[in-house]
Amino acid sequence: MCVDEYYKLMESMLLKLRLQFESEEEKVARFVSGLRRDIQDLVDLYEYSSLEKVLHLAPKVETQLQKKKEAKSSGSYNDYYSSTWKDKERKHDKSPPKSY
Repeated sequence: MCVDEYYKLMESMLLKLRLQFESEEEKVARFVSGLRRDIQDLVDLYEYSSLEKVLHLAPKVETQLQKKKEAKSSGSYNDYYSSTWKDKERKHDKSPPKSY
């Protein structure tokens, strides 16, 4: 379930349970505690004072995690980082390549 779907479900449950009068702080805590753990961990690194801010932040975090996951599974993530430092090292090293 994506963050947006989760929020809509949470809102409907709060209304059914008649918890719409919860404080903003309680709503934020309830929302964050129901996020996937990987999203929670990253959201907790940021300051947020309102549900609106968390609702803006959480989908961004989710998107970034998905992009990272896709890059890792396609191999492009590791290829980029492993080849980048090797290429930079070769450009700075003017000595002939070592043969073994």
